[in-house]
Amino acid sequence: MTPSASQRPRYDLSRIVVIDLEATCWEGPSPPGETSEIIEVGSAVLHVADLRVERGPEILVRPTRSRVGDFCTQLTGITQALLDERGRAFADAIEALREAHGDLQRTVWASYGDYDRRKLTDDCRLQGVPFPLSESHLNVKRLLALAAGWPREEGMAGALRRLGIELVPGTRLHRGTDDAVHIAEMLGRVLASGLRGLTPTPAP
Repeated sequence: MTPSASQRPRYDLSRIVVIDLEATCWEGPSPPGETSEIIEVGSAVLHVADLRVERGPEILVRPTRSRVGDFCTQLTGITQALLDERGRAFADAIEALREAHGDLQRTVWASYGDYDRRKLTDDCRLQGVPFPLSESHLNVKRLLALAAGWPREEGMAGALRRLGIELVPGTRLHRGTDDAVHIAEMLGRVLASGLRGLTPTPAP
């Protein structure tokens, strides 16, 4: 018998979708008339049962209110020419995220810190695109500090060093999907250390 909508759990707890965004940025103030906007929507999936990390697609976004400068390219490896060639419109990028991961409104999602949640909310509002993710958001930066007993939250590079996690060959920091993979790995460490000691009990 198929469970009714009222019987179905609100969230699919078998996986966590990790989101990491890259946006246009500058070393100092933004150039006149330009404003920071998302240029990559990176993602990965952490499968809760076995803590397996699955890499999501690379979704590049063509900016309309700014251009990628030298500082942004040095940080992310993303060039304006790459976005001109392969970038999608923002609405199409959000649709591609939905196509990659299914029903995101019933999915727990995570990011490293709260920037990505706020930035995606802002850009969706500015572009008139419905926010694609659920209300169930995990801040891995804070969870990790709490689980490890650190006195303060660590930046991503520092957290990876403290955990002894090396970058996957061929990846780099400050690329959306690469970062999402490493965030998922850190979140898996939190689940493994904090939850696997619990004794499972039958569902009611």
